[in-house]
Amino acid sequence: MSLIGRFLTGEYAVTRTTIGSYVRGRYTPGPVETIQVCGSMQPTSARELKLPEEGNRIKQCYKFYTDAPILVDSEQTLATGDRITVNGDVFRAMAVTKWENVDLPYYMTIIWREPEQSTDQTRSAP
Repeated sequence: MSLIGRFLTGEYAVTRTTIGSYVRGRYTPGPVETIQVCGSMQPTSARELKLPEEGNRIKQCYKFYTDAPILVDSEQTLATGDRITVNGDVFRAMAVTKWENVDLPYYMTIIWREPEQSTDQTRSAP
């Protein structure tokens, strides 16, 4: 049994936007795919909560351990990071670390909850 399998908390849907391309000088995002990963969600420590920028420190953060890598935002390829769905809530991958100094390699990703967007369509334009 894998290390992640021993501490497994569930199977999670990961929404991934693949690398896009430029069409007539404009960037077009790649197709979106959804994959299932087995992982373990754990609470973050006080030290790890200092990782996000100041405006995001009040959001719910967790450590997410998986056997497969989770992708974060890339400034080089303009690809957006993965979104992990947990009980209907969407979390965004912020930072990923690959643990290689153990017999069973795994990835630890810091994820934080996406802010809820208000879609109030009853307002009219001024």
